[in-house]
Amino acid sequence: MISLLLIAFATARIASTFTTYSATADEPMHLSCGLLILTQHHYGYQLENPPLPRVVFAYAAWRAGMKFDPNATLDDQLRSVYYANGQYIRNLVIARSGNLIFFLIGAIATWLLGRRMLGETGGVLTTLIYTMQPVVLGYSTFVSHDSAAVAGVAVSLLAYSRWLDRPTIVRAAVFGAAYGFAIACKFSDIAYVPAACAAMYAVRLIHDRELRRAWKSALLAIPVAAAAAALMITASYAGAIGYFITGIQSLIILNDHGHLGYLLGEMRATGWWYYFPIAVFLKTTIASMLLVLLGFFAWRDRAFGESLAAALAILGVAMTGNLDLGVRYVLPMYIPLSVAGAAAALALLRNSRVWVRAAAVALLVAHCGVSLLAHPDTMAYFNVFAGRDPSRILTDSNIEWGQDVLRLAKVVREKKIDRLGISVHGIHDFPALGFPPTYQADMWTPANGWVAVGDHSFRYGRANGGGWWWLARQPYERVGRSIRLYHLP
Repeated sequence: MISLLLIAFATARIASTFTTYSATADEPMHLSCGLLILTQHHYGYQLENPPLPRVVFAYAAWRAGMKFDPNATLDDQLRSVYYANGQYIRNLVIARSGNLIFFLIGAIATWLLGRRMLGETGGVLTTLIYTMQPVVLGYSTFVSHDSAAVAGVAVSLLAYSRWLDRPTIVRAAVFGAAYGFAIACKFSDIAYVPAACAAMYAVRLIHDRELRRAWKSALLAIPVAAAAAALMITASYAGAIGYFITGIQSLIILNDHGHLGYLLGEMRATGWWYYFPIAVFLKTTIASMLLVLLGFFAWRDRAFGESLAAALAILGVAMTGNLDLGVRYVLPMYIPLSVAGAAAALALLRNSRVWVRAAAVALLVAHCGVSLLAHPDTMAYFNVFAGRDPSRILTDSNIEWGQDVLRLAKVVREKKIDRLGISVHGIHDFPALGFPPTYQADMWTPANGWVAVGDHSFRYGRANGGGWWWLARQPYERVGRSIRLYHLP
Protein backbone atom coordinates (compact mmCIF):
# COMPACT_ATOMS: atom_id res chain seq x y z
CA MET A 1 0.00 0.00 0.00
CA ILE A 2 2.81 2.44 0.87
CA SER A 3 4.52 1.80 -2.47
CA LEU A 4 1.28 2.41 -4.36
CA LEU A 5 0.77 5.68 -2.48
CA LEU A 6 4.31 6.76 -3.37
CA ILE A 7 3.66 5.94 -7.03
CA ALA A 8 0.36 7.84 -6.93
CA PHE A 9 2.07 10.87 -5.37
CA ALA A 10 4.80 10.80 -8.02
CA THR A 11 2.17 10.53 -10.76
CA ALA A 12 0.39 13.59 -9.38
CA ARG A 13 3.68 15.52 -9.31
CA ILE A 14 4.34 14.64 -12.95
CA ALA A 15 0.83 15.61 -14.04
CA SER A 16 1.08 18.93 -12.19
CA THR A 17 3.90 20.01 -14.53
CA PHE A 18 1.97 19.38 -17.76
CA THR A 19 0.90 23.03 -17.89
CA THR A 20 4.17 24.41 -16.51
CA TYR A 21 6.38 23.25 -19.36
CA SER A 22 5.97 24.40 -22.95
CA ALA A 23 6.44 21.85 -25.73
CA THR A 24 10.04 20.65 -25.88
CA ALA A 25 12.13 20.27 -29.01
CA ASP A 26 11.24 16.61 -29.63
CA GLU A 27 7.57 16.52 -28.66
CA PRO A 28 6.05 17.85 -31.94
CA MET A 29 7.78 15.10 -33.93
CA HIS A 30 6.68 12.28 -31.63
CA LEU A 31 3.07 13.44 -31.51
CA SER A 32 2.96 14.08 -35.27
CA CYS A 33 4.31 10.59 -36.01
CA GLY A 34 1.66 9.04 -33.79
CA LEU A 35 -1.08 11.04 -35.49
CA LEU A 36 0.32 10.03 -38.88
CA ILE A 37 -0.02 6.34 -37.96
CA LEU A 38 -3.55 6.74 -36.58
CA THR A 39 -4.90 8.91 -39.40
CA GLN A 40 -2.88 7.89 -42.47
CA HIS A 41 -2.01 4.31 -41.41
CA HIS A 42 1.67 4.41 -42.31
CA TYR A 43 4.94 5.26 -40.57
CA GLY A 44 6.96 7.82 -42.47
CA TYR A 45 9.14 9.94 -40.19
CA GLN A 46 12.11 9.34 -37.88
CA LEU A 47 12.04 5.56 -38.06
CA GLU A 48 14.95 5.30 -35.62
CA ASN A 49 12.28 5.49 -32.92
CA PRO A 50 9.68 2.68 -32.63
CA PRO A 51 5.98 3.51 -33.13
CA LEU A 52 4.35 2.03 -30.02
CA PRO A 53 4.95 4.95 -27.59
CA ARG A 54 3.98 7.44 -30.28
CA VAL A 55 0.65 5.72 -30.86
CA VAL A 56 -0.01 5.77 -27.11
CA PHE A 57 0.79 9.49 -26.93
CA ALA A 58 -1.31 10.35 -29.98
CA TYR A 59 -4.39 8.23 -29.32
CA ALA A 60 -6.11 10.56 -26.84
CA ALA A 61 -5.04 13.58 -28.93
CA TRP A 62 -6.54 11.98 -32.04
CA ARG A 63 -9.77 11.21 -30.23
CA ALA A 64 -9.83 14.84 -29.04
CA GLY A 65 -9.74 16.09 -32.63
CA MET A 66 -6.05 16.61 -33.38
CA LYS A 67 -5.05 15.48 -36.86
CA PHE A 68 -2.07 14.99 -39.12
CA ASP A 69 -2.31 17.20 -42.22
CA PRO A 70 -0.99 15.18 -45.19
CA ASN A 71 -0.95 18.31 -47.37
CA ALA A 72 1.29 20.33 -45.06
CA THR A 73 5.06 20.27 -45.12
CA LEU A 74 6.71 18.50 -42.20
CA ASP A 75 7.94 21.85 -40.83
CA ASP A 76 4.42 23.27 -40.92
CA GLN A 77 3.04 20.14 -39.27
CA LEU A 78 5.58 20.27 -36.44
CA ARG A 79 5.00 23.99 -35.95
CA SER A 80 1.22 23.69 -35.76
CA VAL A 81 0.50 20.32 -34.12
CA TYR A 82 0.21 21.60 -30.54
CA TYR A 83 -1.71 24.71 -31.56
CA ALA A 84 -4.69 22.86 -33.10
CA ASN A 85 -8.02 24.61 -32.51
CA GLY A 86 -6.23 27.31 -30.51
CA GLN A 87 -6.02 24.94 -27.53
CA TYR A 88 -2.28 24.79 -26.85
CA ILE A 89 -2.44 24.02 -23.12
CA ARG A 90 -5.24 21.50 -23.55
CA ASN A 91 -3.33 19.72 -26.29
CA LEU A 92 -0.18 19.56 -24.15
CA VAL A 93 -2.10 17.95 -21.29
CA ILE A 94 -3.86 15.43 -23.52
CA ALA A 95 -0.71 14.28 -25.31
CA ARG A 96 1.44 14.14 -22.16
CA SER A 97 -1.16 12.13 -20.28
CA GLY A 98 -0.23 9.12 -22.41
CA ASN A 99 3.22 9.14 -20.88
CA LEU A 100 1.75 8.44 -17.45
CA ILE A 101 0.97 4.94 -18.70
CA PHE A 102 4.66 4.23 -19.21
CA PHE A 103 5.62 5.87 -15.93
CA LEU A 104 3.14 3.68 -14.05
CA ILE A 105 4.37 0.53 -15.80
CA GLY A 106 7.98 1.40 -14.97
CA ALA A 107 7.27 2.43 -11.37
CA ILE A 108 5.15 -0.62 -10.56
CA ALA A 109 7.64 -3.01 -12.17
CA THR A 110 10.50 -1.32 -10.24
CA TRP A 111 8.57 -1.74 -6.99
CA LEU A 112 7.90 -5.41 -7.73
CA LEU A 113 11.55 -5.95 -8.66
CA GLY A 114 12.69 -4.38 -5.39
CA ARG A 115 10.17 -6.43 -3.41
CA ARG A 116 11.24 -9.61 -5.16
CA MET A 117 14.93 -9.03 -4.44
CA LEU A 118 14.67 -7.41 -1.00
CA GLY A 119 11.30 -8.27 0.53
CA GLU A 120 8.35 -6.03 1.40
CA THR A 121 10.35 -3.31 3.16
CA GLY A 122 12.97 -3.35 0.45
CA GLY A 123 10.23 -2.89 -2.14
CA VAL A 124 8.96 0.19 -0.33
CA LEU A 125 12.47 1.65 -0.09
CA THR A 126 13.09 0.94 -3.78
CA THR A 127 9.87 2.74 -4.69
CA LEU A 128 10.72 5.66 -2.42
CA ILE A 129 14.16 6.16 -3.96
CA TYR A 130 12.91 5.69 -7.53
CA THR A 131 9.82 7.90 -7.36
CA MET A 132 11.72 10.66 -5.57
CA GLN A 133 14.59 10.78 -8.06
CA PRO A 134 14.08 14.21 -9.70
CA VAL A 135 15.19 13.29 -13.21
CA VAL A 136 12.95 10.21 -13.29
CA LEU A 137 9.95 12.45 -12.65
CA GLY A 138 11.20 15.21 -14.92
CA TYR A 139 11.60 13.16 -18.07
CA SER A 140 8.36 11.29 -17.40
CA THR A 141 6.47 14.49 -18.19
CA PHE A 142 7.20 14.78 -21.88
CA VAL A 143 6.02 13.16 -25.09
CA SER A 144 9.22 11.22 -25.72
CA HIS A 145 10.50 7.64 -25.64
CA ASP A 146 12.50 8.10 -22.44
CA SER A 147 9.86 7.02 -19.92
CA ALA A 148 8.80 4.23 -22.28
CA ALA A 149 12.41 3.00 -22.36
CA VAL A 150 12.38 2.86 -18.56
CA ALA A 151 9.12 0.89 -18.57
CA GLY A 152 10.56 -1.63 -21.02
CA VAL A 153 13.72 -2.20 -19.00
CA ALA A 154 11.82 -2.40 -15.70
CA VAL A 155 9.44 -5.06 -17.01
CA SER A 156 12.34 -6.98 -18.58
CA LEU A 157 14.43 -7.00 -15.40
CA LEU A 158 11.44 -8.11 -13.37
CA ALA A 159 10.77 -11.00 -15.78
CA TYR A 160 14.45 -11.91 -15.87
CA SER A 161 14.66 -11.92 -12.08
CA ARG A 162 11.81 -14.44 -12.03
CA TRP A 163 13.65 -16.60 -14.57
CA LEU A 164 16.86 -16.46 -12.51
CA ASP A 165 14.99 -17.77 -9.49
CA ARG A 166 13.46 -20.62 -11.49
CA PRO A 167 14.83 -20.99 -15.06
CA THR A 168 11.86 -22.63 -16.75
CA ILE A 169 10.86 -22.44 -20.42
CA VAL A 170 7.65 -20.60 -19.57
CA ARG A 171 9.53 -17.92 -17.65
CA ALA A 172 12.03 -17.65 -20.49
CA ALA A 173 9.14 -16.98 -22.87
CA VAL A 174 7.72 -14.34 -20.53
CA PHE A 175 11.12 -12.67 -20.35
CA GLY A 176 11.38 -12.76 -24.15
CA ALA A 177 7.99 -11.06 -24.48
CA ALA A 178 9.08 -8.43 -21.96
CA TYR A 179 12.29 -7.86 -23.90
CA GLY A 180 10.28 -7.49 -27.11
CA PHE A 181 8.10 -4.91 -25.35
CA ALA A 182 11.26 -3.05 -24.27
CA ILE A 183 12.53 -2.93 -27.86
CA ALA A 184 9.11 -1.71 -28.99
CA CYS A 185 9.49 1.14 -26.47
CA LYS A 186 12.96 2.36 -27.48
CA PHE A 187 15.79 0.86 -29.53
CA SER A 188 18.43 1.59 -26.89
CA ASP A 189 16.79 -1.17 -24.85
CA ILE A 190 18.07 -3.66 -27.46
CA ALA A 191 21.48 -3.32 -25.80
CA TYR A 192 20.49 -2.19 -22.32
CA VAL A 193 18.40 -5.22 -21.39
CA PRO A 194 20.87 -8.00 -22.32
CA ALA A 195 23.77 -6.04 -20.80
CA ALA A 196 21.92 -5.60 -17.51
CA CYS A 197 20.73 -9.22 -17.51
CA ALA A 198 24.21 -10.55 -18.26
CA ALA A 199 25.60 -8.53 -15.36
CA MET A 200 22.93 -9.89 -13.01
CA TYR A 201 23.59 -13.43 -14.22
CA ALA A 202 27.34 -13.09 -13.65
CA VAL A 203 26.85 -11.93 -10.07
CA ARG A 204 24.26 -14.64 -9.42
CA LEU A 205 26.63 -17.34 -10.69
CA ILE A 206 29.08 -16.44 -7.94
CA HIS A 207 26.49 -17.04 -5.23
CA ASP A 208 24.20 -19.69 -6.70
CA ARG A 209 25.60 -23.19 -7.17
CA GLU A 210 22.29 -24.48 -8.54
CA LEU A 211 22.30 -21.88 -11.29
CA ARG A 212 25.81 -22.92 -12.29
CA ARG A 213 24.56 -26.46 -12.69
CA ALA A 214 21.57 -25.31 -14.77
CA TRP A 215 23.63 -23.98 -17.69
CA LYS A 216 21.70 -26.18 -20.13
CA SER A 217 18.48 -24.41 -19.13
CA ALA A 218 20.17 -21.09 -19.85
CA LEU A 219 21.16 -22.19 -23.34
CA LEU A 220 17.67 -23.51 -24.05
CA ALA A 221 16.11 -20.29 -22.83
CA ILE A 222 17.90 -18.16 -25.45
CA PRO A 223 15.98 -19.31 -28.56
CA VAL A 224 12.69 -19.38 -26.62
CA ALA A 225 13.18 -15.81 -25.39
CA ALA A 226 14.33 -14.67 -28.85
CA ALA A 227 11.22 -16.13 -30.49
CA ALA A 228 8.91 -14.48 -27.96
CA ALA A 229 10.70 -11.15 -28.41
CA ALA A 230 10.42 -11.39 -32.19
CA LEU A 231 6.68 -12.02 -31.93
CA MET A 232 6.22 -9.02 -29.65
CA ILE A 233 8.22 -6.72 -31.96
CA THR A 234 6.28 -7.91 -35.00
CA ALA A 235 3.00 -7.25 -33.19
CA SER A 236 4.12 -3.73 -32.21
CA TYR A 237 4.72 -2.96 -35.90
CA ALA A 238 1.42 -4.59 -36.90
CA GLY A 239 3.39 -7.03 -39.03
CA ALA A 240 5.21 -4.33 -41.03
CA ILE A 241 8.61 -5.50 -39.87
CA GLY A 242 10.37 -3.63 -42.68
CA TYR A 243 9.90 -0.42 -40.72
CA PHE A 244 11.73 -2.01 -37.79
CA ILE A 245 14.67 -3.07 -39.95
CA THR A 246 14.88 0.37 -41.58
CA GLY A 247 14.72 2.00 -38.16
CA ILE A 248 17.63 -0.06 -36.84
CA GLN A 249 19.67 0.81 -39.93
CA SER A 250 18.86 4.50 -39.50
CA LEU A 251 19.86 4.41 -35.83
CA ILE A 252 23.20 2.79 -36.67
CA ILE A 253 23.91 5.48 -39.26
CA LEU A 254 22.88 8.22 -36.82
CA ASN A 255 25.17 6.84 -34.11
CA ASP A 256 28.07 6.48 -36.56
CA HIS A 257 27.71 10.08 -37.73
CA GLY A 258 27.02 11.31 -34.21
CA HIS A 259 25.11 14.39 -33.10
CA LEU A 260 26.60 17.64 -31.92
CA GLY A 261 26.80 17.57 -28.14
CA TYR A 262 28.19 19.82 -25.41
CA LEU A 263 30.35 19.08 -22.39
CA LEU A 264 32.52 21.39 -20.29
CA GLY A 265 32.60 24.19 -22.86
CA GLU A 266 33.37 21.94 -25.83
CA MET A 267 31.17 20.81 -28.72
CA ARG A 268 31.74 17.47 -30.39
CA ALA A 269 29.72 15.23 -32.72
CA THR A 270 31.43 11.99 -31.73
CA GLY A 271 30.79 12.32 -28.01
CA TRP A 272 32.94 11.62 -24.96
CA TRP A 273 33.31 8.25 -23.26
CA TYR A 274 32.95 10.00 -19.88
CA TYR A 275 29.87 12.08 -20.79
CA PHE A 276 27.24 9.89 -19.10
CA PRO A 277 29.20 9.27 -15.88
CA ILE A 278 29.44 13.06 -15.47
CA ALA A 279 25.76 13.54 -16.32
CA VAL A 280 24.63 10.86 -13.86
CA PHE A 281 26.91 12.19 -11.13
CA LEU A 282 25.56 15.75 -11.46
CA LYS A 283 21.88 14.97 -12.02
CA THR A 284 21.39 12.33 -9.31
CA THR A 285 20.69 13.30 -5.72
CA ILE A 286 23.78 13.17 -3.56
CA ALA A 287 21.88 11.31 -0.82
CA SER A 288 20.93 8.43 -3.14
CA MET A 289 24.50 8.18 -4.43
CA LEU A 290 25.81 8.07 -0.86
CA LEU A 291 23.41 5.23 -0.08
CA VAL A 292 24.80 3.22 -2.98
CA LEU A 293 28.34 4.00 -1.89
CA LEU A 294 27.62 2.85 1.65
CA GLY A 295 26.17 -0.33 0.22
CA PHE A 296 29.69 -1.51 -0.60
CA PHE A 297 30.38 -1.63 3.13
CA ALA A 298 26.96 -2.52 4.54
CA TRP A 299 25.41 -5.13 2.25
CA ARG A 300 26.53 -8.72 2.06
CA ASP A 301 23.70 -10.23 -0.01
CA ARG A 302 23.74 -10.78 -3.77
CA ALA A 303 20.82 -8.37 -4.38
CA PHE A 304 23.01 -5.30 -3.98
CA GLY A 305 25.68 -6.70 -6.28
CA GLU A 306 23.19 -7.82 -8.93
CA SER A 307 21.34 -4.53 -9.09
CA LEU A 308 24.46 -2.37 -9.03
CA ALA A 309 26.07 -4.51 -11.73
CA ALA A 310 22.95 -4.08 -13.89
CA ALA A 311 23.04 -0.29 -13.47
CA LEU A 312 26.73 -0.10 -14.33
CA ALA A 313 26.19 -2.36 -17.35
CA ILE A 314 23.59 0.05 -18.77
CA LEU A 315 25.92 2.96 -18.12
CA GLY A 316 28.78 1.10 -19.79
CA VAL A 317 26.74 0.45 -22.94
CA ALA A 318 25.76 4.12 -23.17
CA MET A 319 29.40 5.19 -22.85
CA THR A 320 30.25 3.46 -26.15
CA GLY A 321 27.80 5.54 -28.23
CA ASN A 322 28.13 8.90 -29.96
CA LEU A 323 24.73 10.36 -28.99
CA ASP A 324 25.65 12.36 -25.89
CA LEU A 325 22.52 14.50 -25.61
CA GLY A 326 21.34 14.18 -22.03
CA VAL A 327 21.07 11.98 -18.97
CA ARG A 328 17.65 10.89 -20.25
CA TYR A 329 19.47 8.46 -22.56
CA VAL A 330 20.50 6.39 -19.51
CA LEU A 331 17.30 6.86 -17.52
CA PRO A 332 16.70 3.05 -17.33
CA MET A 333 19.77 2.66 -15.12
CA TYR A 334 17.84 4.33 -12.28
CA ILE A 335 15.74 1.16 -11.95
CA PRO A 336 18.53 -1.14 -10.70
CA LEU A 337 20.29 1.82 -9.09
CA SER A 338 17.19 2.38 -6.94
CA VAL A 339 17.22 -1.29 -5.94
CA ALA A 340 20.90 -1.02 -5.00
CA GLY A 341 20.18 2.09 -2.92
CA ALA A 342 17.30 0.32 -1.20
CA ALA A 343 19.48 -2.70 -0.45
CA ALA A 344 22.04 -0.43 1.17
CA ALA A 345 19.39 1.49 3.13
CA LEU A 346 17.85 -1.77 4.34
CA ALA A 347 21.21 -3.03 5.58
CA LEU A 348 21.92 0.26 7.37
CA LEU A 349 18.47 0.33 8.99
CA ARG A 350 19.08 -3.19 10.33
CA ASN A 351 22.43 -2.26 11.83
CA SER A 352 22.75 -2.54 15.61
CA ARG A 353 24.33 0.92 15.92
CA VAL A 354 21.85 3.76 16.44
CA TRP A 355 23.95 6.32 14.55
CA VAL A 356 24.13 4.05 11.50
CA ARG A 357 20.33 3.70 11.44
CA ALA A 358 19.99 7.45 11.95
CA ALA A 359 22.35 8.09 9.03
CA ALA A 360 20.22 5.90 6.75
CA VAL A 361 17.06 7.75 7.76
CA ALA A 362 18.80 11.10 7.24
CA LEU A 363 19.90 10.15 3.73
CA LEU A 364 16.42 8.97 2.78
CA VAL A 365 14.87 12.17 4.16
CA ALA A 366 17.46 14.28 2.35
CA HIS A 367 16.75 12.47 -0.92
CA CYS A 368 13.03 13.17 -0.58
CA GLY A 369 13.57 16.74 0.57
CA VAL A 370 15.78 17.61 -2.38
CA SER A 371 13.24 16.09 -4.74
CA LEU A 372 10.38 18.13 -3.31
CA LEU A 373 12.44 21.33 -3.38
CA ALA A 374 13.32 20.71 -7.03
CA HIS A 375 9.63 20.59 -8.03
CA PRO A 376 8.43 21.55 -10.60
CA ASP A 377 11.84 21.84 -12.30
CA THR A 378 12.78 18.20 -11.87
CA MET A 379 13.90 17.83 -15.50
CA ALA A 380 16.51 20.57 -15.13
CA TYR A 381 17.62 19.35 -11.67
CA PHE A 382 21.34 19.36 -10.86
CA ASN A 383 22.89 18.63 -7.48
CA VAL A 384 25.15 21.15 -5.75
CA PHE A 385 28.30 19.74 -7.38
CA ALA A 386 27.19 21.38 -10.63
CA GLY A 387 27.53 24.86 -9.14
CA ARG A 388 25.31 27.90 -9.66
CA ASP A 389 25.35 27.66 -13.46
CA PRO A 390 25.21 23.99 -14.52
CA SER A 391 25.04 25.01 -18.20
CA ARG A 392 28.81 25.52 -18.06
CA ILE A 393 29.07 21.74 -17.83
CA LEU A 394 26.01 20.30 -19.61
CA THR A 395 23.28 21.68 -21.84
CA ASP A 396 20.88 20.00 -24.30
CA SER A 397 17.96 18.23 -22.63
CA ASN A 398 19.86 18.24 -19.33
CA ILE A 399 18.78 21.84 -18.76
CA GLU A 400 17.11 23.44 -21.79
CA TRP A 401 14.80 21.50 -24.06
CA GLY A 402 12.52 24.42 -24.87
CA GLN A 403 10.41 23.84 -21.75
CA ASP A 404 10.36 27.36 -20.28
CA VAL A 405 8.71 29.37 -23.08
CA LEU A 406 5.36 29.52 -21.27
CA ARG A 407 7.12 31.01 -18.26
CA LEU A 408 8.85 33.50 -20.54
CA ALA A 409 5.47 34.52 -21.99
CA LYS A 410 4.21 35.23 -18.48
CA VAL A 411 7.26 37.36 -17.62
CA VAL A 412 6.97 39.27 -20.90
CA ARG A 413 3.35 40.14 -20.08
CA GLU A 414 4.22 41.17 -16.52
CA LYS A 415 7.01 43.47 -17.71
CA LYS A 416 4.90 44.82 -20.59
CA ILE A 417 7.70 44.09 -23.05
CA ASP A 418 6.68 45.35 -26.51
CA ARG A 419 9.48 43.78 -28.58
CA LEU A 420 11.73 40.82 -27.88
CA GLY A 421 14.78 39.24 -29.48
CA ILE A 422 14.71 35.54 -28.79
CA SER A 423 16.83 32.42 -29.28
CA VAL A 424 15.51 29.36 -27.46
CA HIS A 425 15.45 25.63 -28.16
CA GLY A 426 12.44 24.00 -29.78
CA ILE A 427 9.61 24.82 -32.18
CA HIS A 428 7.34 27.59 -30.90
CA ASP A 429 4.62 29.80 -32.37
CA PHE A 430 5.34 32.93 -30.37
CA PRO A 431 2.35 35.02 -31.57
CA ALA A 432 -0.01 32.15 -30.69
CA LEU A 433 1.46 32.10 -27.17
CA GLY A 434 0.75 35.80 -26.70
CA PHE A 435 4.20 37.23 -27.29
CA PRO A 436 4.65 40.76 -28.65
CA PRO A 437 6.54 41.15 -31.95
CA THR A 438 9.68 38.99 -31.80
CA TYR A 439 12.78 38.55 -33.93
CA GLN A 440 15.45 35.87 -34.04
CA ALA A 441 18.38 37.07 -31.94
CA ASP A 442 21.71 36.46 -33.63
CA MET A 443 24.74 35.32 -31.67
CA TRP A 444 27.09 37.53 -33.69
CA THR A 445 24.98 40.71 -33.94
CA PRO A 446 24.55 42.92 -30.85
CA ALA A 447 21.00 44.08 -30.15
CA ASN A 448 19.29 46.59 -27.89
CA GLY A 449 16.24 46.28 -25.67
CA TRP A 450 14.94 42.97 -24.41
CA VAL A 451 16.67 39.74 -25.45
CA ALA A 452 15.90 36.18 -24.27
CA VAL A 453 18.48 33.45 -24.86
CA GLY A 454 18.20 29.84 -23.75
CA ASP A 455 21.12 28.12 -22.03
CA HIS A 456 21.35 25.64 -24.92
CA SER A 457 21.73 28.39 -27.50
CA PHE A 458 24.03 30.47 -25.28
CA ARG A 459 26.49 27.69 -24.48
CA TYR A 460 26.60 26.36 -28.03
CA GLY A 461 27.27 29.88 -29.24
CA ARG A 462 30.04 30.49 -26.70
CA ALA A 463 31.69 27.19 -27.65
CA ASN A 464 31.34 27.99 -31.35
CA GLY A 465 34.07 30.60 -31.65
CA GLY A 466 32.75 32.99 -29.03
CA GLY A 467 29.18 33.63 -30.12
CA TRP A 468 27.00 35.82 -27.90
CA TRP A 469 30.16 37.76 -27.00
CA TRP A 470 28.02 40.84 -26.58
CA LEU A 471 26.02 39.16 -23.80
CA ALA A 472 28.86 37.40 -22.00
CA ARG A 473 29.25 40.00 -19.22
CA GLN A 474 25.75 41.45 -19.17
CA PRO A 475 23.45 40.95 -16.16
CA TYR A 476 20.34 38.88 -16.77
CA GLU A 477 17.21 37.59 -15.10
CA ARG A 478 16.66 33.86 -14.98
CA VAL A 479 13.30 32.68 -16.38
CA GLY A 480 12.53 29.17 -15.23
CA ARG A 481 15.75 27.17 -15.14
CA SER A 482 16.88 27.61 -18.71
CA ILE A 483 16.29 31.10 -20.19
CA ARG A 484 18.38 34.23 -19.70
CA LEU A 485 16.41 37.47 -20.08
CA TYR A 486 18.53 40.56 -20.78
CA HIS A 487 17.57 44.22 -20.91
CA LEU A 488 20.19 46.10 -22.94
CA PRO A 489 20.06 49.91 -23.11
